Amino acid sequence: MKTITHIPFNFDYNEFSRQAHLSRYADQSTNLSALLDKAVPLVKPKALYRVCYITGRNGTDIFLQGVKFKSAVLSRNLREVERVFPYIATGGNELDHIPISQDDLLAHYWLDTIKQMALTAAFEFVRSLLCRKFGIDNLSHMNPGSGEKEMWPIGQQQPLFSLFGDVEALIGVKLTKSFLMIPNKTVSGVFFQTEIPFESCRLCSRAHCERRKVPYEGDISKISHELKGAAG
Repeated sequence: MKTITHIPFNFDYNEFSRQAHLSRYADQSTNLSALLDKAVPLVKPKALYRVCYITGRNGTDIFLQGVKFKSAVLSRNLREVERVFPYIATGGNELDHIPISQDDLLAHYWLDTIKQMALTAAFEFVRSLLCRKFGIDNLSHMNPGSGEKEMWPIGQQQPLFSLFGDVEALIGVKLTKSFLMIPNKTVSGVFFQTEIPFESCRLCSRAHCERRKVPYEGDISKISHELKGAAG
């Protein structure tokens, strides 16, 4: 297992401006400048990853190092794969300690945007590191709770976290009883090598999603029936 606590964060003001829609808030530039001066130096993205091998398959069930996961989509994606890379990446909780009035919604929105940028930095750092270290060209990923609930249920966070031990002590990420992660700008999942890149958006019917990367293509239930038939 690899713990990464020193991930570079190069703040891109133009990207921040785009994500935060700053053109709408031109009259707030002084307040923003003061906030950025406080927030940006505090950002500390972090991540964990490990190398796991598939130790068993049974229809929609798949076992990573003996730990059972249940997902028709994950099982299909890993049919030709023997090695995967579970990971947890976070933007950190350092910005949560900046004193801001609960009524200052704009400041909270700006901080949330910075946190998202920090999470993106952590995620991309791990992806790039794995590609370089293991000589992989195409690395796709799946995340519990992302997209349709049947794709990979959010409850699968629990076995995923079990692969890493005390995640809170390692990178400050806590899994709640409802399987949400704290800090909120945190993502967990599995990277895997593919010839054709996989995007969960292909199987997510959510109509208005600003993070959609590819069009919706089909029904998850077809994949489940396909795997059950193969297992039978």
